[in-house]
Parts: sequence; structure tokens; C-alpha cells
Amino acid sequence: MKKKICLMGALLLMLAFSSCREDSDTLIPYDHDDVMAFEAAYKSYASQYKIFWNGMNQNYALWDYEMENGLDWDAEYDKFLPRFEALDKEKEVTDDALKALMDEMVTPLHDGHMRVQFWNYHTSKYVEVSPSVLRVSQRPDYADPNTLYSKKEKLAALSNIKRDDVLDYYCSSTTLSSLLSHLFANGITTKWVNGEIDRLSNLTTPTEMEVNKLAGLRNFNKDVKTIFDYPVNQLVPAYNSLVVKYAYLSIPGLKEIDPSYVNYGVSVSYALLKGNIVYMYLSSFMLSRYLVPEYLQQMNLSEQGQQQAKTVRLAWQKWFDKIQELHKAGTLGGVIIDIRGNNGGMVPDYQFVLGALLPSGGFAPCQLRYKRGTARLDYSPLMPQVMPTYKEEHAVVSEPIVVLADCNSISMAEITARSCSLIPNAHLVGKRTWGALCALNSNSTFSTNYSGHIGVRDVTPVYVYTPLVSTFSMDGKQLEGIGIDPEIEVDLDKELFDNNGGDTQLERALQLIRNGN
Repeated sequence: MKKKICLMGALLLMLAFSSCREDSDTLIPYDHDDVMAFEAAYKSYASQYKIFWNGMNQNYALWDYEMENGLDWDAEYDKFLPRFEALDKEKEVTDDALKALMDEMVTPLHDGHMRVQFWNYHTSKYVEVSPSVLRVSQRPDYADPNTLYSKKEKLAALSNIKRDDVLDYYCSSTTLSSLLSHLFANGITTKWVNGEIDRLSNLTTPTEMEVNKLAGLRNFNKDVKTIFDYPVNQLVPAYNSLVVKYAYLSIPGLKEIDPSYVNYGVSVSYALLKGNIVYMYLSSFMLSRYLVPEYLQQMNLSEQGQQQAKTVRLAWQKWFDKIQELHKAGTLGGVIIDIRGNNGGMVPDYQFVLGALLPSGGFAPCQLRYKRGTARLDYSPLMPQVMPTYKEEHAVVSEPIVVLADCNSISMAEITARSCSLIPNAHLVGKRTWGALCALNSNSTFSTNYSGHIGVRDVTPVYVYTPLVSTFSMDGKQLEGIGIDPEIEVDLDKELFDNNGGDTQLERALQLIRNGN
């Protein structure tokens, strides 16, 4: 009986949505899996669109900006609802067909973080779209972030710097690509397994143990190829199960990986370059997970994972200590912070990157405002976005600082890039960034801020990843969907980079520090 009452309530709520598009003073609980809000959407694309439209109408942090860019949200409802209703009448709806309509639906929006999921009840799969990917992928300097791992690791290995320029170097990585590198073509595990298979296959009179080992290695080779077909959140459990299954073979490099590294993996490289220029490459803003004890404890790492975490801390410490040492001696040439391909991360990381070179007490590179009601334009006043700077005693760097950024520098990487315009000795070199500066948070902040996530990822039939606050430059300009322009624009010569590691952007940064222009 209780379930019937809930379902009736859901139907009444959906009817109310379809009959009225006026702003509501009632906060609909889209922040969790609520049967009243989501039940009808499991079997109706039109209901999914209504949830998306109403949730955005109520929660979105950028309505004035979208209106300035010509978006009429009411007209969008009238345009798209009939098309989603038409999908409901189709006997078969492919993921591609649903995605095409969803792409068109989100194209006008400027939120650089936004991801929208609809449940395709015909295929039992989630379909995801992103307005920023649609926009940024049209840029000539765009590279799909999902294919950047090899390039990121190349940067992390500093193979793009002339070897005679590197005076000292240390690299640590807990990214999945590095932790699984032993399974790639030239990895130690792959080489060893294939070598053993060749050796055992050529034995004329193998023992029973050798026959069993050969069969086990061949089965391992088959199984290991399948794990890369899994979604990222299932890849590590699938790999770890193989580690346990084939432990009896004593395969080199075959060790379990901590699941925390799916979300919190990071590559950090430190180098001392000729001219006492101190370089750090950072793949994502996840340093706080390793440098702040309470965050580290939350990862619940194994003993092996703890050892890997220590190497991340050491890489950062080497970078920071070398800057302090050379600055104190008066011999620091400059600092390079390489955040190309950096997809953002945690706000507290600011203190360990650019904030480690600035005075303690915080730094405000941007302004922000919160959503403060259910009506579209219910916003708080603008207020400074104060980023944390390093609290411990440290020297403030007055020597040249160069931040390297590109099209795939996102979110916290863009806050760092934006800071350069307000720091006299800092310069931004490379290409315009992604355009996703608005801040996000978990669903737990929804009820106090009237904005944030709509639904629950991979749980509710509709999910929207959208900002908690809107971010502006200190002079009041909205940069969402645009990005940060570099002070010195330099294309990356991809052919040179791929062939011999030549890095035109890094070379320009070195020139700026060494020559002053």
C-alpha cells in the first residue's frame, strides 16, 4: 500500500511538471534517489527531460550568464519536450539516437564541468553527454583527455627535456596507467610471461609442473586482455582478482592495486634544470590526498599503497625544498609549474602548488557567488574566492614563475592559471584552458546552497554534474565555457614532441625565465 501511495505521488508530481513551467518556491529533492522525483523517469525519456529541465531551472548557477548569451530556457522546454515524448513512442531507441538528442539539448550551456546522464531503458545503459566536450573538441589544439595518458606519462618522465639540461630529477606516479604499465607491450610482466610461454613451448620433454605452468600462463594472457574492457571503476577489482587467481605463477610485477588510486591517482615530477630552474609536473590536483594526514587516512591504503604514497610526498618535498634552498642562497633562476593535461581536483591543493610560493594567509584570484533560492536568479552577492596558501614558514618567491597550461588544463588548473594575471612575477605560457572554473562539491551541500548535483551518478535515471557556485574574475568577468588565455601563446609541435620529445611550450617557458622575455 505504501508503495502505491509513493507511486501515485510521483505521478502527480510529474503531471504538475508537465502542466506548468513557472519558477517554484518549493525545493524539489533532486540531490538523492527520491522515488517521488525519479520513479517515472525509469520508463520515460520525456520524464527524464522534465527532471533535467526543472532541476536546472531550480539549481543551475549560471542563468544570468546563459541569458546574456541568448538562451531562453522556457523556449528550450517547448522545443525539446515534444522530441523526447516522440522517443517514448519508438519501439527501439539506440544509445546513439538518445545521445544525439541529448547533445543538442546541452549544446547552448556553458558549464565547463557539466555531465548529463539519461537512462536508456531500451538498452539498459546510461548515456552521457557534456556541453564542454562538444565545445572544446572543435578547437584545433584539442586532444581527447581519455587518450592523453601516454602523453601525460611522457611529460611525467621528462623525456621532453633535453637530458643535458636536467641536473636532478625524481618522479612518482600512482595513476592507473603507471600502476598497470607492467601489463603494456614493453612492461615487465608482459615480457616475462611471453618469454616463459616461448621457453616452455619449446621444451621437448616438459615435466607435469611445466605443462601446468604453460597452461596457466596462456590462460593469464587471455584473462589479462579482458580487464581493459571494464569501466574504470571495475577495472581495478577485475585486475586484483587476477592477481589472486594467478599468484601461484609468481609473475613479476603482479601486485594488487589500491582501489583509492582509481579516483586519487596522481603523477608528480620534480626536476632541477640548468640555470637553477625548478620544475614540477602535476597530472591532477590530488596532492592533498598524500600531504594532509586526514585525507591520506581516508584512502585506507594497504602497506604497498602507503609506500607508493610516500613517493608522491617525496616528489613534492624535493620540489619545495629545492626552491627554498636556492631562494635562500640567492641562486634560484625561476620556477616552472607544468599543469598541461591537468584535469583539476581539490581546492586545498592550491597551498602546495602556486600557494607554496606566495605569502601565507590566502590569495584571491577570483570572485564567487552561491545560489540562494529556487528562482533562476536567486544568487548571493559576489565575494572573494580566497584560496589557501602554504601555512608553514617559507620564503616567498620573487623570481620568475611560469605556469604551463593547455586546452586540457581544467578546473583547479584554471584557477592556478588565472592567478598568474594577479602575481607580478608570474606568467602563463601555452594555450587557452578548457573553461571550467565554477566550483563543485558533493550532494551533501545541496540543501543549504540550492545548487549542485541533480540525481545520483549511475543510480538515478537522470544525473547532472553541475556547479555549486559560479566563479568570476576579480574584475567581474564570467570565464565559464571560455577559459584563460595565456600571456604567451605557444603551440605544441606535436610531430616534434612525439618523435623526439621536443617540447616547444616548455622551451618557450625556459627562454622567458633565462632571457626575461
